[in-house]
Amino acid sequence: MDPGADLGNWTPELISLAGGINLFGEAGKHSPWMTWEQLEAADPDVIVIAPCGFDLERTGQEMYWLTDRPGWRGLRAVRTGRVYLADGNQYFNRPGPRVVETLEILTEILWGECRHDHRCSEAWRVMMSM
Repeated sequence: MDPGADLGNWTPELISLAGGINLFGEAGKHSPWMTWEQLEAADPDVIVIAPCGFDLERTGQEMYWLTDRPGWRGLRAVRTGRVYLADGNQYFNRPGPRVVETLEILTEILWGECRHDHRCSEAWRVMMSM
């Protein structure tokens, strides 16, 4: 992993290590721009929202940018309650030792397991249906 990279550059690896399948981006490559139409077409099983510079509270406050879009409620992850908000500022968007904690958070989100005596769930929450 490149410690100078942004979220998209190491996230595909972390998703794979957590046992998930990344639908967007490629390990080691610059994170791509994504359109709303691409998200709808992929219709993911799980969505993790962790904006750069936003803590968990701010992420929740800004969700209307997604939830107000036509098609939001039709996404599989939304219909099945698998949309998660995470602290992007502290975990997902910074290189360093917290990358390991981010992997633990993703593992807990995907499988309900936190591998160490770490409070993963303090860094994320399930988005309540809107």
